[in-house]
Amino acid sequence: MTGDLAGSIPGITESNITTWRRAVAGDLTSAFNFASPNDAKVPLPSTAAYQPPDDNRHPDYIPAPPSDQALPAQEPGVRPARALPYELHVEADVNSQAPVELRFRNTGKAAAVFHVRSGDRKTGPWTYTVGVRDEVSDHFGVRGDASYDLSVYGANGFLRTFTGGANSAKLKVKAIYDVESEGIALEIRNEGRGDEKVRIVDAYSGKTVTQRLEGHETFTHYWPLKRFSGWYDLTVTVESDATFQRQLAGHVETGCDSVTDPMIGAAAAQPVVA
Repeated sequence: MTGDLAGSIPGITESNITTWRRAVAGDLTSAFNFASPNDAKVPLPSTAAYQPPDDNRHPDYIPAPPSDQALPAQEPGVRPARALPYELHVEADVNSQAPVELRFRNTGKAAAVFHVRSGDRKTGPWTYTVGVRDEVSDHFGVRGDASYDLSVYGANGFLRTFTGGANSAKLKVKAIYDVESEGIALEIRNEGRGDEKVRIVDAYSGKTVTQRLEGHETFTHYWPLKRFSGWYDLTVTVESDATFQRQLAGHVETGCDSVTDPMIGAAAAQPVVA
């Protein structure tokens, strides 16, 4: 176990566990449903084939690796998933005179770790730990950069991508989680002076939303997610600038049990074409 189970007992503390590990790692008890446990026996495969032929000592067995090696394939379908304590946000501030500023916010019930990667493959990666009800920010790139390409990864499929140029469309995109009804809204503000035609593609439903925003106008659109068990993958582009893109993907946590990502499960069911 990676957490501090003994730490829940008064007067007993494991001194070898760091403050950082206590914040971001649990003791695995959240994997169990103690409120309504399943009393049925779990069916397990037979182990008769692994029974030793005798009680004698034999030399160590050195397995021969297969000549045609490959990564194991993802199993199709979805699996039950326990509720998680995460509620994460990342937003970007971009202007023509300074590097990109990313703001990491944690409104969940557990500390979270964000990993930032750059599309240029020359800098990074960077890692940030954000405590409960806390936020941090950092700047990426240098003054005068012509473009930016940043991806932020977090727990349970959380993803935010930011691409564009120093003089790209001035759009701010903010995610608003609807925990009660299991949905998500995007608030998009045009901070430029000219009109912008915004396009939002929902990867799960395949539907597209378009909206023309005047200068300094704000537009909000809502997506119910019960059909997809709280999972979302939304990509924002703008007609005037092919370099601008914002992608927001992840899972809206409601405090209830859910299932694994149905899009990954569906992709695994498709045959691989060489």
